[in-house]
Amino acid sequence: MLLKLALKNVVSRKSSLVIILFITFAVCLFCVANAVFDSTEQGVQTNYVASFTGDFIIRPKSKFQQSLFGDETPVTGELTTLETVVPYENITEALEEMPEVAGTTGQISGAAMVERSDGKNRSPSYVFGVEGEPYVSLMKSIHILNGKPYEHGERGVMLCKQMADKLGVDVGSTVQFIVSDGPNYKIRAANVTAIFEYEIYNEIFGRFVIADPITVRSLLGITEVFSSDSYDLSEEATNLFAENNDFEDFDDLFNDAEDYDDVLITEETEMEEIIEQVPSQDLSESTTWNYIIVRLKDGQNTNRVMKRVSRLFRKNGWPVQVADWRHAAGSTALYLFWMRKIFNIGIIIVLAAGFIIVNNTLVINILDRTREIGTLRAIGAKKRFISLQCMTENLILTITSGILGVLAGNICTHFINKAHIVLYNSFLVQLFGADAITVYVTGGNVLKLFILVLALALLGWIYPVINALKVSPVDAITGAK
Repeated sequence: MLLKLALKNVVSRKSSLVIILFITFAVCLFCVANAVFDSTEQGVQTNYVASFTGDFIIRPKSKFQQSLFGDETPVTGELTTLETVVPYENITEALEEMPEVAGTTGQISGAAMVERSDGKNRSPSYVFGVEGEPYVSLMKSIHILNGKPYEHGERGVMLCKQMADKLGVDVGSTVQFIVSDGPNYKIRAANVTAIFEYEIYNEIFGRFVIADPITVRSLLGITEVFSSDSYDLSEEATNLFAENNDFEDFDDLFNDAEDYDDVLITEETEMEEIIEQVPSQDLSESTTWNYIIVRLKDGQNTNRVMKRVSRLFRKNGWPVQVADWRHAAGSTALYLFWMRKIFNIGIIIVLAAGFIIVNNTLVINILDRTREIGTLRAIGAKKRFISLQCMTENLILTITSGILGVLAGNICTHFINKAHIVLYNSFLVQLFGADAITVYVTGGNVLKLFILVLALALLGWIYPVINALKVSPVDAITGAK
């Protein structure tokens, strides 16, 4: 009976249609805005994860803000020395045993000036020292256009098409890396083995240079630490001095040494010639990495896996921490995040003003019925019955509006997608994480909208009903407000 009476009152009042239309419009606008925000967030995340950050990274514990580019602290001062991940072997072994993990790869990070071998067309860049084939296999956004990734232990560089065009180089060309080392400069060279493109190009991606870890470690002055399995020393070799008791002094080892006039390695000897004498297997077994990039299998809950990995690190006492893709990208993604937040705040302010008007409409709708409420109380209706009736009417208005608003929002997003709006502005491409606008309404958005309309129903019911019920039936019938 209560529902029937409430429905009859809603249908009989002309103001009900205005209220429903207004709330429907506000819900529709909120639905479309949320769909746009979610699509930009998802687009940027998908692009960054598939291009260079992975789903999350493992980094050494640090007091400063650290991304894949190094120290992200917004102050000027001395350059921060990046620590290495320890114990690298144990961590990677533990990660690869997890069924959710698709793969991992180590990374050495640094900044350098990159130029052609003739010293022309130089450009500042972020240098990522990684193993070629494993890195490309994990970063699905990277598509090789020419050449192939360098192999384990091989000196090589991979450039995106934009960087290659800027430098004027192609596969087989030699590029040089230059970094400042106090009053001096370090210069290292390597051949370009591959030219690639990103599926969705971002301007910051144009500054990435992917190089073999041997070159990057040498460039940055990072000491190599090799796996204990890289060298198989015999017991005789490890106990050399213990078993040679004939020598009374360390210098006795060189009693039979003779002078040698020839120069074994001159100053002109290239580093590449020295590297070639070292087995590539040993070089590829290095455990010196600044970061470990982790990619998960499709459909995995990243936050859940990150929490599990963090618990594993705390349990083992390893001095490392987990960082999500946004922290891995650092300031390159931070400004996009804040731009979206500012845009969100603007939309929320507009919608808040609209919902205040809607709430006032619901309040006035009940306050105008003070005489009706007084009459109902005069004929025996209890306060509880009147309260439930008003609440039911508000729920009918808001839930109906919510359903219509969500349907209208879905129709709007459908036509937006069908229009296939292509973006040419580089900032908008970065903001949406794609070169075309694609929006969609998620179940989470729908749930939030219905929570919002239920809150509206509650707010539009409490205050006016309480005030109306305070008025005596006689005063209400005679016109009290």
